[in-house]
Amino acid sequence: MNNTNKNRRKILGMGAAASLGTMLPMGTPLFAQSKKTVIRLADQAGAEVDYAAIWVAENQGYYDQEGIQIDRRTYPNGPASLLDLNKNLDAVMCGLAPIMQYAAGGGQFTMLCSVTKYNAPLVGHKQFKSYADLNGKKVGTPGLGTIHDAILFYVEKTQNLKFQKVPGRVGDIAAMLDRGEVDAFIAWEPASALAVSKAKDTHYIVQLPPIPNAESLDLVFHPTFIKDNPDAVVRFLKATLRGMNFIKTRPKDEVAEIVAKKMNDPTAKPVALMALNSVLLTDPRLDMPSTRLILKTISEQGKIDPALVANTDAWVGKYLDYSFLDKAEKSLKG
Repeated sequence: MNNTNKNRRKILGMGAAASLGTMLPMGTPLFAQSKKTVIRLADQAGAEVDYAAIWVAENQGYYDQEGIQIDRRTYPNGPASLLDLNKNLDAVMCGLAPIMQYAAGGGQFTMLCSVTKYNAPLVGHKQFKSYADLNGKKVGTPGLGTIHDAILFYVEKTQNLKFQKVPGRVGDIAAMLDRGEVDAFIAWEPASALAVSKAKDTHYIVQLPPIPNAESLDLVFHPTFIKDNPDAVVRFLKATLRGMNFIKTRPKDEVAEIVAKKMNDPTAKPVALMALNSVLLTDPRLDMPSTRLILKTISEQGKIDPALVANTDAWVGKYLDYSFLDKAEKSLKG
């Protein structure tokens, strides 16, 4: 009698396990069924379009399938988020310029990939049609340590112009324009597109920066997290690459809808759609020609020691590690 009951329980148990197996999505890794690895990830306010590859991947369940859970933490700008790395953050997405300024100051991190290029639209009153039209005018920036401030300095130098720089919050762009505090504002997306949609008599003066394939935003992890969780880093990148591929292969309408959802405003789809024209989101490797140019620019601004950019590739190479990205790409190719 006891043996019969044991056999019955064994058979029922096997049936239950088989039934559970049929409930799991095809291709779901076993680790996605267990406790997820939480990654405390920083972004910036009003930057959902800039990091669309991450939010698309999250929306599509790619991180879930890789056993990753994102704990999103939003900061006013890149420099503020970097200062919190390894205190309250495991990873930061922000601009190349602040990342390398952080490195120059002794900050510890490993750069794993690029997430955004371009991403420096200039918006302002419709009477202005170019950077040259703003010579001597008030131009807002999201902060002196941002890549946008560096691009503005580059324009001044190469086009022999001079702007009155006015620091401000990206959430206040429309109000600053309407109050006449600035004539234009250089920022990220979708904050810039929101300003175009809300401020009076406002348009994109220049939607792309005057630097080909301008390197903008990159992903860095703290070395301690990488040392303790190397496989999780590869899985995070694998999911991110799938997000990039979604953006590359699907209509912009679909991407804009996902971004609007992340903005907590489904009606913002037209804004997100407009903003997507300001960015390139599908190239995970740094553009080195623009990287050299941008870092040379911030050295000329006095933000970093010029000696550091005597050999930019060697300096950036101390922090850049593509080995995890290579593994993620190989894993996707199967």
